[in-house]
Amino acid sequence: MTATINRTDDGPVRILTIANPAKRNAFSGDMAPQLRKLLLDADQTTSVRAIVITGDANTFSSGHDLQEVLHNPETAGNPEANAAFTLPADLGTPVIAAVNGAAYAAGFILALNCDIRIAGHNAKFCAVGARIGLVPVGGQLSRLLDIVTYPVAFKMLATAAPVAADAARESGFVSEVCDPADTLARALTLAHQIAEVSPAVVRAIKTGLRVTLHNGLDAGNALEPLLAAVVRDLPDGDEGVQSFLQKRPPQYPNAPTDLQDKLEKAGADR
Repeated sequence: MTATINRTDDGPVRILTIANPAKRNAFSGDMAPQLRKLLLDADQTTSVRAIVITGDANTFSSGHDLQEVLHNPETAGNPEANAAFTLPADLGTPVIAAVNGAAYAAGFILALNCDIRIAGHNAKFCAVGARIGLVPVGGQLSRLLDIVTYPVAFKMLATAAPVAADAARESGFVSEVCDPADTLARALTLAHQIAEVSPAVVRAIKTGLRVTLHNGLDAGNALEPLLAAVVRDLPDGDEGVQSFLQKRPPQYPNAPTDLQDKLEKAGADR
């Protein structure tokens, strides 16, 4: 079976499946740049309102193919090589990780950079850097602290020990734990809930939260009215009010293709 990233659509939800089961879905060959391309394509497709990343054969991903890393050691810490794994945090489209089995090394980084993580009871998360002599990168020294407390983050990184699904949920790293057979379905249910609301507002929410995390509460407070002004020019507000008054589900249009640029500009101009 060819190592690849499979793409399918479930209505407005794009599903990307890491498929290299012979190597526990390790990223080998061109899988990482392929994932990056597919994520960017999904983010630029206005009919896609949420992305779910999962793994084939009941495993998320064991990380980089270590045989390839041995021949090309800089791959494990190269920002370009890791661009796919940190990209979900920077997209305007929400990204949900549906994790069964191992989410190790680059697989851990990828799950970390998604907006929400749904895990099967069999999931294990592991930041392996300290154990294999590599400084944790890809948001492990920064974004992880946006999700869990310092003691939790330090223990995860400094021991390089696997964290079981229930412990990950207790720490807040995982939002929900379920039967492994239900992991993808639970992630898709959540993705469809997000897809039903205004995609323009969802993009504004993700942009605002990202700016606040990076630049602090004052920056976030200052940005809120600017983001609201960008979305106010769209039909979403009228549709939301009309649907409420008419007691029907809202039918929001796809977000304009230039919306994310306008939201990012509002953040830059605040």
